[in-house]
Amino acid sequence: MSKRPADPNVEELLKKDIFERVADGDWYQYGHEPKMQAIVKRSAQIVQQINDVAKTDIEKADQMVRDFLPNIEAGVDIYYPICSIEHPNNLYIGEGTFINANLQILSAGKITIGKHCFIGPNCQLYTPNHHPSNVKLRREGWQYDRPITIGDDCWFGGSVILLPGVTLGDNVVVGAGSVVTHDLPSNVVAAGNPARIIKHTDTED
Repeated sequence: MSKRPADPNVEELLKKDIFERVADGDWYQYGHEPKMQAIVKRSAQIVQQINDVAKTDIEKADQMVRDFLPNIEAGVDIYYPICSIEHPNNLYIGEGTFINANLQILSAGKITIGKHCFIGPNCQLYTPNHHPSNVKLRREGWQYDRPITIGDDCWFGGSVILLPGVTLGDNVVVGAGSVVTHDLPSNVVAAGNPARIIKHTDTED
């Protein structure tokens, strides 16, 4: 996981476009960024529209998902309802991945999910961070995002939470209800809060 940036230098930050700041992991104030707010609010509307359509027409809802998420590969299957995907252009999903109901993704950081993953119901992927000790910065709404990367052939049980900046290797199994706070290497089973490696596994064809 990458380190927290230095406390915000407002004068320097304002020289950069908001989306450049997000991509670089710099501080920003969501409440002062109308472009960011517009994306999140519009995404919430689209997700609710998709969920409503899925009640009677799964095929149409699936097409709406593909229109909404431009960076998902063939064979990706997402079950409904979807809880939230705040920044659809920042979500990348590899071919053959299955995601069960109530996926929740916050906020603007890039999220990459590999090929042929199984993501259980109620899983939550969080990219935003606030300052852990500076109350003034939290009150002023300062935050920054860190990307989440999930390798190929990973399997998450239900209600798994991934925190900002986490990278998982290939063939990682995460037990239901776990909170992943740190990187995990390939070919392991992990569980708990915080998630810890239970065992290493051999890959199988």
